[in-house]
Amino acid sequence: MEFSLEVEKPSTIVRKLKIKIPANVVKTHFERGLAEAQKTAKLKGFRLGQIPISIVKQYFGDDVRHQVLHRLIDNSVKEAIVGQNIQTVGSPQIETPDHKTGAGEHDHTLHEDNEFSFIATVEVMPLIEIKDYKKFKLEQEKVEVTDAQVEKAIEKLQSSQAELIPVVNGLALADGTASSRPVVKGDFVDTQILGGLVKDGVVEAREDMKGSKLIEIGSDAWIPGFEEKLVGMHRGEHKTFRLTFPSDFAEKELAGHEAEFSVTVNEIKEKKLAPLDDECAKQLGYENLNELRVKARDFLILEKTQESEKKVRAQLLAGLFKKNPFEIPNALVEAQTRVLGQEWARGLKNQGYDDKTIGYIIQNEIQELMNRAQAQVVATLILESVAKEEGIVIKPEDIATELRELAVSSNVAEEKLQVFYAKNSGRRTDLEFRMRQERTIKFLLESAEITSVLASEK
Repeated sequence: MEFSLEVEKPSTIVRKLKIKIPANVVKTHFERGLAEAQKTAKLKGFRLGQIPISIVKQYFGDDVRHQVLHRLIDNSVKEAIVGQNIQTVGSPQIETPDHKTGAGEHDHTLHEDNEFSFIATVEVMPLIEIKDYKKFKLEQEKVEVTDAQVEKAIEKLQSSQAELIPVVNGLALADGTASSRPVVKGDFVDTQILGGLVKDGVVEAREDMKGSKLIEIGSDAWIPGFEEKLVGMHRGEHKTFRLTFPSDFAEKELAGHEAEFSVTVNEIKEKKLAPLDDECAKQLGYENLNELRVKARDFLILEKTQESEKKVRAQLLAGLFKKNPFEIPNALVEAQTRVLGQEWARGLKNQGYDDKTIGYIIQNEIQELMNRAQAQVVATLILESVAKEEGIVIKPEDIATELRELAVSSNVAEEKLQVFYAKNSGRRTDLEFRMRQERTIKFLLESAEITSVLASEK
């Protein structure tokens, strides 16, 4: 397609494509669009395909202009990118005389007798000339597990087997039935709640602020101050109180608003721990208490080892980026943020959270997700640059070995894995990518000077 092109480079990763399409080309495409519309247009009094072009233009001209505008933009941008050999990431941002991508409602205007010009802004992959990536000086925390840490881990396991039992030793109620001792920190309180927002002195009840709830006092899982209001209450007691949602509350429509709650204590429960003995260990799946302690120590050593290695890798990647800084394409960060958000949403869904709550949680943590996404994008680009520089490649026999080991560890027939990855080229490419990244990190760590230090010495 005929058009003129001017390329500007506002930064190392941004290209502005200024495109002008001559009036004759615009007119040709518009007339072609009318002819296409004529074939399918339907109007009362006309046979299909027999509506005069002038009538088609009168009734369907705006739709055709809209379609032609997008077609001209898409085709010319694609040709410009290919012709300039530009390696883009993400979608182009389009600015026309009437609209800019992402600017909300707009009215496309295409004048079929006039020249059409627009700007397409695209991001490109950064050019990384990797250097100074060997012999990094790194510090790795020594892995130490104390007896106290082992006992604390076992106590958590013991607590997971605890039974919730109703508390006793309370006062007698008016009907002669026993009450309970008052609520204290650490109790689990079975409550019936009715709540609503206070607006102009009137309480507007809300469905999402009522129902039966089991609340652990001291967990700080509720609005600040809510759990404290329950301390001192007895079974069967009722209380009404008001609190203000924090200004940074995840559910934006509640943030900063005053709410009123009417709470009835149905039951007060406390944890009853099973004795920490061989029988308890057997309930947890171990032969005896001694084996439980051994396995708990092994688990803590593995956990701390993995955390220590994770921190060393983070040091390495941060050092690489410091020595090899580059601009990071927003499109890559945004795409990776979406991936992380979707993974997190699936996890929350599996835990029983509803879609509305999941949305609030993710939105409240979006900045943290973006930070993680940016770190992952930086790591990927740097490691790929090192792999290219060092000629680190994954061969078919490497993948075969990896699948063999994966089959053993996952207790799956190797033939099934081979067939799966042979049929799913995308999954095979992902596997090859992960293996190359891992091999590159191993290469860098082997060339680094790593000093072991105690966590307290850092």
